[in-house]
Amino acid sequence: LSLAKEFKYNVRAFNLSVMDINFNIDDEINNKITFSAESVGVVGFFTKVFAKSEVKFADKKQNNWSYQYRYDKPASNKYRENKINFSKEKVLSSQTNPPRSEDLTKKIPYKKEDYFGVIDPIFAVKKLFLIDKKNLDCEKKIKVYDGNIFFHLVMTKDSKLMEFNSIFSDYKGKLQKCILVYQPISGHIPGDPNTPEQFKVDLYFGIVGDNYFPIYATTKGKKGIRLKMYLDNIN
Repeated sequence: LSLAKEFKYNVRAFNLSVMDINFNIDDEINNKITFSAESVGVVGFFTKVFAKSEVKFADKKQNNWSYQYRYDKPASNKYRENKINFSKEKVLSSQTNPPRSEDLTKKIPYKKEDYFGVIDPIFAVKKLFLIDKKNLDCEKKIKVYDGNIFFHLVMTKDSKLMEFNSIFSDYKGKLQKCILVYQPISGHIPGDPNTPEQFKVDLYFGIVGDNYFPIYATTKGKKGIRLKMYLDNIN
């Protein structure tokens, strides 16, 4: 029996801390997975941002579940809530509050088949990132719906091995590189910089207990700023 795991990450830009991320996998005990992110440091001083997500499974079979996401930007009183119900990887219902104000005519329209064979972003992270230590299987493609956009997350293995030793993480040792690519399907606006046609994350996996899990990740954020994410600790 593998007990609940809580992974804490710190995201940095120019070696400055910009965000703390907490990912708690508790699906074998309490049938849920939770995620939270909070802007910190210089970024948090100027613009405080919070994001929270929770996946709640109906039972151990994980055939039926609900996904909730809330984003808060207190300084401007902006928030967004998405709630989705899934059954056997099918979207049963979805609601967003407040209603979206984008010009729907500019969006790539949803298709009927988009709603099938799909899961939420947090369940997807668990399926992509928590890999049995006996075999680092990076060849994965998962369809995801976040309440606004349907997209694929495609992960492939890279032959690169990295000797990892950073002051920003307690983990020391060899890491295996995999590449994660985001590919929007529908619900996005082509050319919109807030929903890029494709972006790439370099993930570096190390063994944590019985599983591989990302220890370090790097990607280009807005305006080409290089973001780096480090596994801070595990509880």
